[in-house]
Amino acid sequence: MARGARQRRSGPRPGRARGARACRAGLPRRLHRGRVVPAGGRAMIGALKVFILPLAIWLTMLSTVLLGILWRAELPVMLYAVLAPLPTLWYPTHDFVFGKDTMDLLIASAMLGVVVNKGGFQRTPHLGWIVAISVYTYAALWNTTLRFGLDSPFTRSNPYLADWKNYVLMLLVYVAAFNAVRTEQHVRWLVNLSVGALLFMVQRELTGFVAGSAFSYGSRANGPFWVVGMNANHFGAFVAHIGVFALGLGLLDKHPVRRWVYLGAFAGSLYPLLFSYSRGAYLAVLAALCVFGVMRHRWLLGLVAVLAVLWQVVLPDSVVDRITMTEGEDGELEASAAGRVEVWEHARTLFLQSPIFGIGLNGFMTARAGETLTDPHNFYLKVAAEQGVVGLLLLFGMLLAFLHSAWRLQRDARTPFAAGLGYGGMGCIIAVMVTNAFGDRFSQLALGSTFFLLLGAIERMRLLQAEAPESTDPVPGAAGAARTRSGPPSGAVGRDGRPPRARRDRNGRLIAPGEATSR
Repeated sequence: MARGARQRRSGPRPGRARGARACRAGLPRRLHRGRVVPAGGRAMIGALKVFILPLAIWLTMLSTVLLGILWRAELPVMLYAVLAPLPTLWYPTHDFVFGKDTMDLLIASAMLGVVVNKGGFQRTPHLGWIVAISVYTYAALWNTTLRFGLDSPFTRSNPYLADWKNYVLMLLVYVAAFNAVRTEQHVRWLVNLSVGALLFMVQRELTGFVAGSAFSYGSRANGPFWVVGMNANHFGAFVAHIGVFALGLGLLDKHPVRRWVYLGAFAGSLYPLLFSYSRGAYLAVLAALCVFGVMRHRWLLGLVAVLAVLWQVVLPDSVVDRITMTEGEDGELEASAAGRVEVWEHARTLFLQSPIFGIGLNGFMTARAGETLTDPHNFYLKVAAEQGVVGLLLLFGMLLAFLHSAWRLQRDARTPFAAGLGYGGMGCIIAVMVTNAFGDRFSQLALGSTFFLLLGAIERMRLLQAEAPESTDPVPGAAGAARTRSGPPSGAVGRDGRPPRARRDRNGRLIAPGEATSR
């Protein structure tokens, strides 16, 4: 009896064998690896993912829209921060009424809620750039329509009207975030939800993706973006953007829990970052680390220098293979690099033909209809070809304006969290600027929404810091590190014997000590 038991234990584990059979049958690998899942359990999990979860998200969306309009305008923004970078959650709601308009309804309800329960819109920094880009890209859409004989760009029959609408919606996310989020606590919630979405992606990849020993285009960490037609390069770019943002937060924030959550988010993001095999994302993270090293943390420069020398030793073999894949065995450019050179030359030719205004929004795709590659794999070349010098100036002007705002926040911040927000924001903007040199990592709603939410949080925090009393907690390396809280006049004390502190009402308006509030 004992011998038979030993023989059973020495064989393959039932869970592993059943998992292998399930994988061969084409069932999701995550449901089986490392444990036994009965057939009934698989059916229940399948029903949860296919029907119950989309229904719950749809109902949550509808209720949040109503609550945002009638009660708290920040609620739709918070839900948007969770859903936008996770299309695997909201895309299945398309089967329900208004499901296809989930993102539109959330932003529209936040905007309407600002008017109804926030006292109206405030003067939004950099709004001129947002309006100018929105108007100019619509003019570029007319350019494409007239040049290529498309249907009028105010009807659904125009193939690029929806792309323009989503692009403008992404820009309006910044306006909604700035105006709906009025308090520092709500800014922290928005930031934590954005980092939480990254942590969710990291957890899914750590438990559901196994990298191979050699690079393969068919075995890359894709994240949740495959649902909306994006690939591993887009996923790697998102991880780079939000990962370095979390790193900047963790380096300066002093909160004993938040700090390690942010640093852990960055550390965990390195796994999907590496195995997305996106070389542009690699360079984006290195560029952000160099910026952090030059500004405050010199040890990061040493880390980058060590990595530059030992990268072939410390990185996985498959990552080394991907980084060195520029030439084939015959010495010619490998297919990916050769194809990019071809589309770069085509983009350059189109730009020279119409250098001021370009050939129109999505005109590059239309001009290369029928070709294998219809994207120039460089967002700046794409903008140059489609929108000309004017479009490039607007794009760089907006990015540099936001970069300057983040720099000012980390310089003038009166709390460690605010300094970390500006510091991480700088790294995020630098990463965005680098990844877009390798493809369009900017204009997709699922990819770019979190970036604009964080920009709105940065601008709101700048306003809050300018109005708030100075903190007694020094910010290391900041210009105001030695300053102390100004406080009320001497002799003023509260019920607890301490000087009264300024506070804010529900709309974010600063209330001085002793000032009465009206309901």
